[in-house]
Amino acid sequence: MNISIVLYTVGNLVLMLAGILLVPLGVAFYYRDDAAVWAFIYTIIITGVLGGISKAFLRKKESGIGIRESIAIVTFSWLICIFLGALPFWYSGVCTTYCDAVFETTSGFTTTGSSIFKDVEVLPHSILFWRAFTAWLGGMGIIVIFVALLPAIGVSGYQLFSAEVSGPTADRLRPRIGETAKLLWYIYLSITAAMIIALFCGGMPIFDAICHTLSTVSTAGFSTKNTSIAYYNSLYIEIAVAIFMFICGCNFSLYYLCFKKEFKKVLRNSELRFFAGLVLAAIIFVALNLYFSQPEPFNGGIKSYYYYDIGNSFRHAFFQVITACSTTGHASADFDLWPNACRFLLILLMFIGACAGSTGGAIKCVRVLLLLKSSMRELVRVLRPRMVKHIKINGVSVSEEIIIDSAVFFVVYLGFFGICSLALMALNTDIVTAFSAVATCMANCGPGLAKVGPMANFSDITYAGKWVLSFCMLLGRLEIYSLILLFLPITWKR
Repeated sequence: MNISIVLYTVGNLVLMLAGILLVPLGVAFYYRDDAAVWAFIYTIIITGVLGGISKAFLRKKESGIGIRESIAIVTFSWLICIFLGALPFWYSGVCTTYCDAVFETTSGFTTTGSSIFKDVEVLPHSILFWRAFTAWLGGMGIIVIFVALLPAIGVSGYQLFSAEVSGPTADRLRPRIGETAKLLWYIYLSITAAMIIALFCGGMPIFDAICHTLSTVSTAGFSTKNTSIAYYNSLYIEIAVAIFMFICGCNFSLYYLCFKKEFKKVLRNSELRFFAGLVLAAIIFVALNLYFSQPEPFNGGIKSYYYYDIGNSFRHAFFQVITACSTTGHASADFDLWPNACRFLLILLMFIGACAGSTGGAIKCVRVLLLLKSSMRELVRVLRPRMVKHIKINGVSVSEEIIIDSAVFFVVYLGFFGICSLALMALNTDIVTAFSAVATCMANCGPGLAKVGPMANFSDITYAGKWVLSFCMLLGRLEIYSLILLFLPITWKR
């Protein structure tokens, strides 16, 4: 492990973070949030000093960045951005403890959307903006920003990019990784601009439109209102938000294919078809369950008058299924009051998540699709032991190595889910809250059930529990391997 180049590269990113913090500082000046102004100034000074020290005492070595250095750079970059990004929440006084500030910042950068704030509507505008902005930065990935803005990284950029980009494969859109990163950001910015315009045209105030857009395209789900999207009670806004959640839950490489007018490849994409089919089937199931269920299956035994109407049932099912599948976490209704079958399905959809190469989290649809095809092949092989059948995605055979990797990832994911759930229950958290909290944090989705439901928050979780859940959020965002490998001695050996 070349520690020097790791610290040098992370130091560059810290300086970049200091520059990024000027944006929320400008928002604080505009809205005259005095406490927040000084909070951002202090954070910029601390961040700039740390980055400056790294630049002053370390020099870039000629040796390239290998896989070990990439893992360390990616993990340390996320950690330092989280711990430094938490300072504005703490210094401004909106978070009484640094633990709460770290939890909120981790939730932002990892695009989870879980929150400790009981009343977000009283928060300063600049803090609300920083909260959404962290999610937007984390959506495309801190390292992707770094690679796009610092072409001096050169050939080593691919290792960094591959270590962070979600999914079992990292599609190379362009021969040069720097150009790929820039292209992804052009797409990301275009989607962001389009959604701001769409929400503003729907009657949402411009500040709310910006904040909701930043947290939606990143699939974080932060809101400027306590009741999230339900506050607006607007079918137009719900449809617009749902469409953009679905768009950002798809692989961003598909939009590059659209740009090249290769629409047939997009429509034939196996993962996209699986994702769309899963969303459609889940919407129909939830809507019909809400409409036809008697009051008894509903949580509390009360069925809202909304769900006696088939249109309203489909409306809320449409929004909540997409927010669960895309791991965004916005809420148009309190789904914790829905029948157990609907609640369970939404948690299951959170586990599956969105497409690889999207801003969404969780296991990813392509892995689930590979495991389903692999399971079917093994079942057929019982009857035909000599059969040779290759598993194909998008008409291309997938190597056995990738299939095994997906299976291992699935097992490790469930293993950590069980361990972290047990840890939370050991901290006197009830089983439903513990299971759903860990599930939603590892899936980077946001709301869970019971005490962490869509109309509740994570403020009542113990401090130790918040650290566990912060670990879960980072674990899910870095897809386990990058974070866990950091603790293995072999990673640090030369």
